[in-house]
Amino acid sequence: MNYQIGPWQFISNRCVITSNNLERELDPLLVKLLLHFVNKPQQIVSRQALIESVWQQSYVDDNAINRAISELRKQLAHPTEKAPLLKTHYRKGYSLTVVPEQLTRESVTEKPVNSISDSATDTTNSDDFTAATISKPVPEKNIKTLLAYTLLVITCICSIVWLVLFYTSEGAGDVVKQVTVNKVASTWNIGSEVHPELSSDKHYLAYTNVEPEQDFNRAFVKRLSDQREVEITYPGFQVSILSWQLNQHAVLLQATNLKQQQCEMVLVDLSQFPIIGDAKLIKKCDLRYTGYAQLDQNGEYVYYTEYKNEQDGSGLYKFDLELQKESIVIPPPGVMYGVIMPRLSHSGKKIAYILSQKGQPFSVFSYDFNTRETKRLFKAKRRTISFAFDWLSNDKGVIVFEDSDLSSITFNENNIIKHTLNVTPAISPYYIAVQSANSLFYSANKTQAFSLIKATDTFGDNPAYEPLYKSDNDDYSIVEVINKAGPAHVFVSERSGSSQLWIAQNGLTKQLSFFNYDDDSSTYKLRGLKVSPNKRRILLIKNKRFSLYDLSTQKFYPLEMLSGRKIESYIWSKNNESIIYIEQLDSKNRVVELNLLTRDTCVIEDIKANKLISDSEGNAYAITLDQLIRLADKQSWALPKNARKANVYGVSKDYFYYSDSISRIARLNLKEGTVQDTHVDFRPITFEVSSDNEILFTGAKYKDMQIIQISWDE
Repeated sequence: MNYQIGPWQFISNRCVITSNNLERELDPLLVKLLLHFVNKPQQIVSRQALIESVWQQSYVDDNAINRAISELRKQLAHPTEKAPLLKTHYRKGYSLTVVPEQLTRESVTEKPVNSISDSATDTTNSDDFTAATISKPVPEKNIKTLLAYTLLVITCICSIVWLVLFYTSEGAGDVVKQVTVNKVASTWNIGSEVHPELSSDKHYLAYTNVEPEQDFNRAFVKRLSDQREVEITYPGFQVSILSWQLNQHAVLLQATNLKQQQCEMVLVDLSQFPIIGDAKLIKKCDLRYTGYAQLDQNGEYVYYTEYKNEQDGSGLYKFDLELQKESIVIPPPGVMYGVIMPRLSHSGKKIAYILSQKGQPFSVFSYDFNTRETKRLFKAKRRTISFAFDWLSNDKGVIVFEDSDLSSITFNENNIIKHTLNVTPAISPYYIAVQSANSLFYSANKTQAFSLIKATDTFGDNPAYEPLYKSDNDDYSIVEVINKAGPAHVFVSERSGSSQLWIAQNGLTKQLSFFNYDDDSSTYKLRGLKVSPNKRRILLIKNKRFSLYDLSTQKFYPLEMLSGRKIESYIWSKNNESIIYIEQLDSKNRVVELNLLTRDTCVIEDIKANKLISDSEGNAYAITLDQLIRLADKQSWALPKNARKANVYGVSKDYFYYSDSISRIARLNLKEGTVQDTHVDFRPITFEVSSDNEILFTGAKYKDMQIIQISWDE
């Protein structure tokens, strides 16, 4: 059997690998070893599995395995391939980095039967039908009948075609076809490699690499023809890829200095690749609220999204580099999120973007600069946000990913035609870069790993950060509780394969819940833990439904009275019997207190809150656009400027805490009015503050992952 493995053809019966004029002979052990990897494409194969399947012994010396792997990797090394074809996964095993293709005569010449119409074109039946038609002349008296039937059939076919075109153009009745993709890893640096961007001529791939431990962003550009790669730096800053300048060999970077809270958009000339040209400052940016950006072909305008006011969402803006003047292209929608991920078409005549609204499926729109017409090209079915879309060549359409569904949308002035493929093996892209109508690069969703961190003396001279209950899968949303055995921590973890509630106490960790989920995608379906002031009950959300966990009875109780309500934020009241929540009604928010025993509700008037928080004693606070208000006595404090744009909050008796969820955490002294600010080496996603100002963080760090190229045949 012959296989194509990256640049090599593997001819197993001859024990050789060949590539153009190269031929290398493999010894029998290496042949068996390579065949085993061929049968496990892009799967991590453990050393024990190799011992059992290749050596077929109960024990093999580690040095023998090391020598065999080293020799096979050496034989597979190719002059034109920078990345190794055999990858070592520390303490896990080894894997082939490409998907081998079986080379047989049948796979080349055989035409698959894809549909009923294909299978109906059997040559034997066709010949028989022709012979019968010729041998039996049609009687003259039946000619009119035959013509009538023919016209009827043609009319029916035309009607069906018209209906198909009509519904397809409206995006309705979309037929999803299953397609198997070929997957090849395209990047090999250590770290999380994300956000692929292809130059307009498809010759260069740019991407961001994030070091897993330090969360330090680096930018790389690779020439696809020979895999030559360069790193782009900007002194004093870490850099990440934004986009390629339209139809130019210049890449736009976002350069940030987190400790100094600096952000700049920088254009780097790569026209003499691999020589890195000059870096040109395009404009200053806000690292927290400026999104994707792209420069037009002539370098006159840069298009970008930005939050001017988080509650209004983000809009699409155009910045004139000569006049140093900003103007609005697409205004903010007036709801959270808004316009994100704008991409210029190849001609520069249109721009496409994602419109995302909180709690709603996202849509992809195009905007014509000449006619100022906005057209919706795609509407998602699910509420999961994705940035995975890109233009097809010649402005003829876009490709959009929603989980493993790849939708190719082509359009003209009159029609929008959608064609959807369900990709197998399943993938979940977050960013994509389209290479052709049947090929693209992607970086996967869920790029960060969540872990629990206890911080002490965060704003002092000797801050300490202690990892808690670390597992191979995500841990998040931690609270302090008290049960019969004393104090403990309850948190959410995916260590058992899905989101479940766990308790850590006296050096032991135990699973509390055993929830079943409706589908395999169980990521973060258990969230929002809020503990009562007496530390004995926990409010949580499971699959978008509220439940109560009682530590004394060790039971879960569904809170059906909250079903169907648009609840934006919630906390416990001080009496341990009620919860306070913000409910969205139409476009307005109202604050409501619900007694869990009597189920009576009471609207708290005169509070226009966006967020509710409470301290460890149960004192409730509301956050408005510019104030912190204590509900018990309506005492208020003006929010610092940065706190008005923050999205994570906490409070203790003396301090109000807030974070940008990037790297900064600050606190306002409620007595003195002073502000302290500090930098942390992880992303503070959520946190809980204790009475002694100890902080329990859910922190996020990037995973080690690669950018993958996929291709498919239809």
